[in-house]
Amino acid sequence: MPTAPIGTARVASARTSGAMVSRTRRSGAHRSFRVRAASKEDNGKPEAGTPSIDSKSLWRLRLELFSGKDADATTPDRTITVRARFVVDEGYEPPQGSIEIEDDQELAFVQAGFHRWTLAEDPNERKAGLWIWGLFEEPLYPYMLLSFDCNRIEVAEGGYHIPKGKLFAEVKHARGSKSGHVLSDGKLSFKVTKTYKADLVGLSEATIGEPTMCGRLQADCIEVA
Repeated sequence: MPTAPIGTARVASARTSGAMVSRTRRSGAHRSFRVRAASKEDNGKPEAGTPSIDSKSLWRLRLELFSGKDADATTPDRTITVRARFVVDEGYEPPQGSIEIEDDQELAFVQAGFHRWTLAEDPNERKAGLWIWGLFEEPLYPYMLLSFDCNRIEVAEGGYHIPKGKLFAEVKHARGSKSGHVLSDGKLSFKVTKTYKADLVGLSEATIGEPTMCGRLQADCIEVA
């Protein structure tokens, strides 16, 4: 079966459910932090030595990609694992910064690309959060939004792929004094650009990037300085 060009129906897409980045700067045994999500009663400042959203912690990002050939599939067509650090841009609210890719053996991401993260309130709720009204000492930010410059990623035979460009992730974020920062239930997507007629006469056009779900993202902290 011939490989379909970017932007066709053979671009990987899938409905996802459930759980949803090469340099090593620090030596020592890696320690896995598969910690429980912070409870509602434990929103305190994370203690030293717990997973953090800064360059002190090394995270393993597991991308589980689906082609969409089988809408009911639960096993990914391809899995890519990378290691990364979240570097903070100081002085910004909400907290945000760049993603430093330390290990990407499958070259899924563009080297020295524009990889970004930001903590956020519910991305579907564009309204003032509870912390603004003084209900919390500081914002909890229950989500992290990520974007990567990715290379074309082959997902399955038959031309199913993620096109070169931006790959997006939306991940749940929690924190606790004992658990530190916890990332879970990540969803991956990319945008397919489509052109539409912007008026009834057809004299003008509008180009819109439509999001396409393509998999899950699991994030585990494996090293804390």
